[in-house]
Amino acid sequence: MRLECPILTYHEVYDRVRFTGQLARYLQDGYQPISLDQLYRLLSGEDVPLWGRPFILTFDDGLRSPRTNALPVLRDWQVPAVFCVMPDWRGDRVHSYMTNDDFRMLVYDYGMEVISHTFNHVTLPRERVRNPGGWQAEIIRSKERLEEIVGGDYTVQGFCYPNGAYDAPTVDLVGQHYDLALTTRPGTVQTTAELLTLHRTSMS
Repeated sequence: MRLECPILTYHEVYDRVRFTGQLARYLQDGYQPISLDQLYRLLSGEDVPLWGRPFILTFDDGLRSPRTNALPVLRDWQVPAVFCVMPDWRGDRVHSYMTNDDFRMLVYDYGMEVISHTFNHVTLPRERVRNPGGWQAEIIRSKERLEEIVGGDYTVQGFCYPNGAYDAPTVDLVGQHYDLALTTRPGTVQTTAELLTLHRTSMS
């Protein structure tokens, strides 16, 4: 399967007006915001009803500014989005981050998706060589921990490679625990063969 579906990538969102304008342009151009699960089902050959051309919004690193400036817009316009987060992350003393409580809030109060971005935002191919046990935990245990945090029957379906870095063993391990994964590779066409290396479009 092959599908034209831009996946927009945001990090910090400081300007709510600018973000609103960017989102409005996609909606006015006939794009329909969808979830990662809908993309997965589309690329698996399921008949998923669409009224427009699909696209996905993603926010990397669990930063606080998207919660402050993007989430109110998403809520008001009823637009789903994906937040790529690090469970139990204590911060880097440079940026402001969301908390574990925020991750639950995103899911249950706003209907958003949260997916794993590892525990420590490590470069996975390097970590695999340096610390194989840590490499496995960053991929596997981060999913389990995020599901514990969100609670209920929530399943973390997706993974996001920190710094866009991956290699064949990393993709293989991710594929054993997740349905799909996000890279930083540019492009708007998604395919079944690349469910674990989906393309994205950088916005901030």
